[in-house]
Amino acid sequence: MAKLNLTSRVRAGMALERQSAEARLQKNAVAETALREAATVVGVPPFHGADVATRVPRQKIKIADTVSNPYNPRTFYSAETIDGLARSLEVDGQLEPIKVTRLSEYPGKWVIIDGERRVRAAKSRGAEYIDAELHEERLENKALYLRAYKANKERDAQTVFDDAIAWSRLLEQGIYRDYSELAAAVNEAPTHVNKVILLNSLPSSFLSRMAQSSETVGLAHAYNLKLILERGGQAVAEHWLQEILEGRASVRRLEQAASAEAPTRRAGSRRVHYQSRVQFKRRDGGPLGELKLFADGRTELSLQGVDGESQQILAERMKQLIESWTRELDGEASV
Repeated sequence: MAKLNLTSRVRAGMALERQSAEARLQKNAVAETALREAATVVGVPPFHGADVATRVPRQKIKIADTVSNPYNPRTFYSAETIDGLARSLEVDGQLEPIKVTRLSEYPGKWVIIDGERRVRAAKSRGAEYIDAELHEERLENKALYLRAYKANKERDAQTVFDDAIAWSRLLEQGIYRDYSELAAAVNEAPTHVNKVILLNSLPSSFLSRMAQSSETVGLAHAYNLKLILERGGQAVAEHWLQEILEGRASVRRLEQAASAEAPTRRAGSRRVHYQSRVQFKRRDGGPLGELKLFADGRTELSLQGVDGESQQILAERMKQLIESWTRELDGEASV
């Protein structure tokens, strides 16, 4: 006669019961409800493990009710990528919902945290609705940027050319106080952040064209092209941009070209020419001044039309910036 294995059957039954209980708890959000009620009793804000308490399950929203993230880390979108994603949506459906939230600046609209490309692909198909995960908590500007930035990093990171525009905008709008704070937020060295932001002196058409070839064109190419533009002018830079895009210009070759275009001291002249120059403009496009970098170690800043209280404020901010930069240098030297 066969012998019954009661122990194994009891264990199996207990496992099934445990799974059933866990499923019921999860379905009814018992844990999340308990956390919120406990937090209310003791008077502290609830802990949102992965935003559990403020995340509304996947549902459909109108694409017309969405707006782009005002701090979107990505500026350049490949038409080829959007078309490919649209075909994927057609064949496989939308596998992952976009993430949206509310901002008081956009009443009645859903602000995209993550999923701009999916929205563009859905629009290109003529879709009216898109699946979304609604985040009801109010995100501050830094969080709105960093969530999108990190989400991109995990999948298909934005290019250095996207970073140049986004980082400059974040500093201009005062979202981050200075290069150091921004660098810490994106986990990059301040020197790297500074170099990337300097790419904004290139025409936007240059940045856009290089962004389309970001797999082979990087920061070193773009930075040397910036130097060539400053030293040799638009026509020379256009030539080298084409060389870069067609794969004929290595970083070393660009460095040599930038050096060849650098102004040199004429015989008998005591004047030392700058190696690099950054020009500043007013909001109306008028000239404001320039920053010149010299081979002998000098750095000269010259601004026009800044007087009175504005001049004093500028002086104080420059003092803070230089002191902060000096501390960074001292810290790097001590490592």
